[in-house]
Amino acid sequence: MALSHSALDDLLEAFRAGEGADLVRESVRLVMQELIEAEAADVIGARRYERTSDRVTHRNGSGRGR
Repeated sequence: MALSHSALDDLLEAFRAGEGADLVRESVRLVMQELIEAEAADVIGARRYERTSDRVTHRNGSGRGR
């Protein structure tokens, strides 16, 4: 999942407003979330909400594990 234009606009606006610490915190949070999503998709065999025959588990924990 890529960052939406509105999320990027919000980050740029925070930067312009001088909210440096909050900007860094939010940027790190977004990057970490993207890394978690990418790793989960790799382990599971499907992106969020994607249905594939190669899928090995479910993201919500209610399915069978590997």
